[in-house]
Amino acid sequence: MTSVREPEKHSFERVTLRHRGRNRTFNVITPKDLPENPGVLFYFHGSLQTGNVARNFTGHTFDDMAARAGIVLVYPDGVDRHFNDSRRLLHEKTRDLGIDDVGFTREMISWLIEQRSIDSTRVFACGYSNGGQMVIRLLHDAPGMLAGAATFAATMPTPDNLAPEIGDADVATPYLAIHGTGDHIVKYEGGEAGLDRAHSRGLLVSAMDSAEYFANCNGLSQADHTVDDSQEGVTVDTWAQEGKPSVQLWSIEGMGHVVPAHIGPGTTTIVAADVVAGFFGW
Repeated sequence: MTSVREPEKHSFERVTLRHRGRNRTFNVITPKDLPENPGVLFYFHGSLQTGNVARNFTGHTFDDMAARAGIVLVYPDGVDRHFNDSRRLLHEKTRDLGIDDVGFTREMISWLIEQRSIDSTRVFACGYSNGGQMVIRLLHDAPGMLAGAATFAATMPTPDNLAPEIGDADVATPYLAIHGTGDHIVKYEGGEAGLDRAHSRGLLVSAMDSAEYFANCNGLSQADHTVDDSQEGVTVDTWAQEGKPSVQLWSIEGMGHVVPAHIGPGTTTIVAADVVAGFFGW
């Protein structure tokens, strides 16, 4: 019996851009059935990862989702496997070199407008851990760039742990957070983040306080807050009001420092890529 392989639903391209005297790289996933002027989703990887590692880390679930949704998906590579994120305490080469990852994101958007004819008003970003902190930085240092943002295993730094040059998140933006209550690196209840004291990322606020922060940025209050715990092991806190961008926090009982993707222990309750698609209306 001869098996017939299902045709790929997207193409893959590795791109190198020269930005501020340095070659920067990113992977582009383009659906075969790409609509005219599509949106784009950036996925920023976690510490010590790369764009390719992030694809495998999430079981290619974001690739599959992008093909279904008809959006371009981009996996940027951080310098020395890190992004220069929103935290003051980041003892990595990217901070020592003063890497401008916000500017790099702008350059990638320009390339995508030229090469993929993306709609510049439909730029979305998500990120895991260090990559989630990069998304938080984009919301503060490039307000209005993103049509929507999502973070996995990442919460707002405390005020004294914000990178000194960070700006204000003064443009309301739809925001989704997914966080495991068993995360021991970026603790659900807040506190010092990192593998251990020697690799501390400083203090972060709790997942709930972080979600409330972004709700306040969007002009939402406790009066706009609802809770849905109908799915076992999952609690969804939503802040929503007509005419204002909404905020959601998906709390996954017992899940650790991972992105839920049905590929390992603690990741089988939901698929983050599907939650992202649903939140952004894809």
